Amino acid sequence: MTRSLLSVVATADNFPLYAIPPSSPPSPYVPFHLTLSDHLNHLSPLGLLRQDVIREMKEISSKWEKEGEEGIWEFEENGKPDETGNWLSEITCVYFNENLVKKGSNELGKVMAKVARSWKDQGKFPGPLAGWRDELYTIYASPKSSGLQQSAKSSQSGSFDNVAFNLERAACALFGLATFGVHMTAYEGEGVNMKVWVPRRSKTKATWPGKLDNSVAGGITAGSTPLETIVKECDEEASLPEDLVKRYIKNRGVATYFYITEDGFLQPEVEYIYDLPLPPSNSAEYVRPAPHDDEVESFALLTIPELIGALHSGDMKPNCGLVYVDFLIRHGLITPETEPNFLEITWRMKRTLGVAMPGI
Repeated sequence: MTRSLLSVVATADNFPLYAIPPSSPPSPYVPFHLTLSDHLNHLSPLGLLRQDVIREMKEISSKWEKEGEEGIWEFEENGKPDETGNWLSEITCVYFNENLVKKGSNELGKVMAKVARSWKDQGKFPGPLAGWRDELYTIYASPKSSGLQQSAKSSQSGSFDNVAFNLERAACALFGLATFGVHMTAYEGEGVNMKVWVPRRSKTKATWPGKLDNSVAGGITAGSTPLETIVKECDEEASLPEDLVKRYIKNRGVATYFYITEDGFLQPEVEYIYDLPLPPSNSAEYVRPAPHDDEVESFALLTIPELIGALHSGDMKPNCGLVYVDFLIRHGLITPETEPNFLEITWRMKRTLGVAMPGI
């Protein structure tokens, strides 16, 4: 009997399906918007907030106001009396102070950076903030957001111009914000004779140390495009030269999934997917992937049965396992005839995340 790969996908896409806007997010999460108007108009939120994060947001915003500074966020509340007459209220939305929004994305980014750094310095939220990278990620708002209309337009082009602000990578999960990366599979041969290059992450990595990974992968830092990022990562992680990568690389769309960490932080993620069919090993163009920086420990060239065995082993970084499943499906190596959960696997790798995206 064929062993299903659904569990591999479900390890990465482990947040239950939920009703997306205009419906409310699942309790106890609260939508995080740029403006109140965005919430009232049922636009996709920036992210989804936990109750403990909201409490810290209220505390620091109140502290700033008491010190004579402008508040950061507003907290929309609804309430009603219970059966004993006591008033019960709940926060239904968190959004930025209107005057702060008018100052634009740069000022929003500075304030968010100050907040995140203060929490880190105070030892709050040690799970996500322990992985501080000093790398900025782009945070998007709905293109229809009234906040984007108030502030200056982003200099980004195409589908990437609806930028709300930039934020330290490690802080994104605190606010349930979407993050974006690139994942590439480098392979040799075709069909049943195909072999895939699979690296093992360095044991010094801040996240998932020592786990198996995709051939090349990395987060998209603020101001970079997916293609720029994957070309850079190919050099840094796998010693693959730019001219070879640009000649052979193929964009294969995206994978989307919603991950919730062991300590309960939300990470809706989008990965731009690439394939790199390497030239034959006896070709003058051939370059064998090899570690270049301290992020990769080693590379192994695996047959397809070996790769599937690695997927089932539990030794792989969860989202990388999902990307390999996508690769195997696209190359006809997993089919409806061989995978009993083919349909569920397919749609779970392309799910709608319910938060703002580039151009959406």
